[in-house]
Amino acid sequence: MDINEYREEFINELRADASINNTDTDDEFVRRSLELLENMGELQDPIQFYFGKQGRRNRMMQFHAYSYDEADGSFVLIISDFIDSISPNTLTNTRIDTLNKRMTAFVDESYRGNLRDFCDDADETLNIGDELKNLLSDDISRSRILRFKFYIITNSTLSGQVKSLKRDDLFGRPVESNVWTIERFYEIAEANRNEPIYINVADFGLSGIPCIKADMNDNLDYDAYLAIVPGRFLADIYLEHGSRLLQGNIRAFLSIRGKVNKGIRNTIIKEPTRFFTYNNGIATTAENIELKYSTKGLEIISIKDFQIINGGQTTASLASAIIKKDNTTLNNIYVPMKLTVIKSIGDENEQEERYNNMVEQISRCANCQNPVKDADFFSNSPFHILMEKMSIKYMAPPVGGKPNQTVWFYERSRGKWEQEQMKMTKSEREKFKAKFPKDQKITKEELAKYLNTYYCLPHIVASGSAKNMKNFAESIEKKYSTSKEKFNEFFFKQSICCAIIFKSVDRIVNKQPWYPKGGNKAQIVPYTISKIISSIPKDKTINFNLIWQKQYLYASFVHEVEIVSKMAHEFLADSHGIIVREYAKSAKTWEMFNSIPYSLTNEFYFDLIDKIIVKEEKQKARKEQKIENDITNEILVIKYGAEYWRRLLKEGLERKVLTPKEVDLVRIGTQLDGQNPKVPSPLQAKRILEIRDKLSSEGIIV
Repeated sequence: MDINEYREEFINELRADASINNTDTDDEFVRRSLELLENMGELQDPIQFYFGKQGRRNRMMQFHAYSYDEADGSFVLIISDFIDSISPNTLTNTRIDTLNKRMTAFVDESYRGNLRDFCDDADETLNIGDELKNLLSDDISRSRILRFKFYIITNSTLSGQVKSLKRDDLFGRPVESNVWTIERFYEIAEANRNEPIYINVADFGLSGIPCIKADMNDNLDYDAYLAIVPGRFLADIYLEHGSRLLQGNIRAFLSIRGKVNKGIRNTIIKEPTRFFTYNNGIATTAENIELKYSTKGLEIISIKDFQIINGGQTTASLASAIIKKDNTTLNNIYVPMKLTVIKSIGDENEQEERYNNMVEQISRCANCQNPVKDADFFSNSPFHILMEKMSIKYMAPPVGGKPNQTVWFYERSRGKWEQEQMKMTKSEREKFKAKFPKDQKITKEELAKYLNTYYCLPHIVASGSAKNMKNFAESIEKKYSTSKEKFNEFFFKQSICCAIIFKSVDRIVNKQPWYPKGGNKAQIVPYTISKIISSIPKDKTINFNLIWQKQYLYASFVHEVEIVSKMAHEFLADSHGIIVREYAKSAKTWEMFNSIPYSLTNEFYFDLIDKIIVKEEKQKARKEQKIENDITNEILVIKYGAEYWRRLLKEGLERKVLTPKEVDLVRIGTQLDGQNPKVPSPLQAKRILEIRDKLSSEGIIV
């Protein structure tokens, strides 16, 4: 697929989505762009919200979406420059300056408390302005906004005359300006990975970073370096690139207000020369580095795809010290750095898979003092792998007069649905989309949202994708580790039904006459679904089989949604002056809404089914899954081979982490290639694989 085909499909899909969702192509362009940027890790929980008004001196204030990224203390505004045409216009320096000034004007009027001069009291924009003012704070030492990020999203092409996007500081905070064109989205999709960060150390006032290369086996798939990095360098690259430097699975756990950060801040202010001694340093990875030899020895002069795996709090605190004027020079502050450069081996797909796997493994081990569980975000956790397999195995029935079954595409690796199509011809893409429809794509984060809503946790869902995913992962990991048989055909189909419910309610709310454009749909939808579910009698349940067979909500369910969604809208609108997005995050808010008296309509009640029927289906599915799991476990133990189990047994004994019973079990695997090979029983195979997981948690490469 070339850029022209990509652009044409991009615009045509927007038009089709606008027709289906009863929206404008402009709205769909913003929605699609936010989805892509969030999938890349560029944005954290962006909220689509249009605002456009003239302020003082006829300055235009405008934006189409916003967010606050706690990981690097950035307030983000996104503005759209979209024209519904496949033939692109040109985005010039003048236009970029105009769009940036519109976002700047909103920040300025909000901080100065002038928004009420231009907005009526019912305008939700006032809450956004108040939030910005509170986060920014007059006292810079208390400010939670450390930087601004302005994004321009456009279907114009970037003029060749645009050489720099640099902006002046705003209220003492750096401003990062970004332009995302369809061409840029295309390049990311074609490269099959996120946009890497390139760091030339000379751009930050250094001739090089002295380092020592570890003298290790040349056959390893990585190189290792140790270095001592100036604190000012780390602060400057963080001010330049923000939370993009933080490995995606870690950024969600970084809190600017954490106790660790307060300790780091005290050292920066009071004992800067002791920083090296007190701090554990940072663990980092890179795809490639450029080196030189000087009188100082070996020096790093550039780094490609630099990622901070452990030490995000350290780096963010150094940047914060400059902005808050705690220590503006960071003189005599140095930080130990361990750098792993992952070698490129194999074809493009193999490299990408191996690179991601290794970064995840390093991340997991480097953060062992504050454990990030495998299932939290990592795409290679057993649960996500199983969901991907089941999505292919259990195809959806044909609907709408179409002759063929379709697949609910479980995207455990971000962007995979789109990347699969990049090297296809037009006819191949059409076949792909017929089998894997776009509206049947589900990401890990979306699954967490759908199921936590069904589990009646709308306040958790409203807390954002990172916190919701963490909550979901902890719950799923407990269930998965104790009873893998629960994750079977029944679970998968029920999960898809939850997705159908959520997506359907989202569309229903959007079409209601009472719903204002740019309203609080992200909060209304989970509150609506959870209220309906919690109101169902304990001996009844939703007819999931009917939803699965039809692949849409039955009529009585739709009518119920229309009633309850209006209740949710009116309840959340009365948020006592608190911004709805924050109000909906409180467990108390959910308790109050759930306590409002409400009776199901007769039509909806009569379409419910007895829970005893579902219980029998669950038990049958669990038995079938147990048999399948037993066979899979035995095959896996045999597939790894005797030599593999001999190595694990040797390393386990050397580290003294195996019990006598565990030693006996692993020995079964070591005898697979003998004259009388012993095949493990299903129970033994399960225990052997559990021991393998235990050895992995002890740092042994499995």
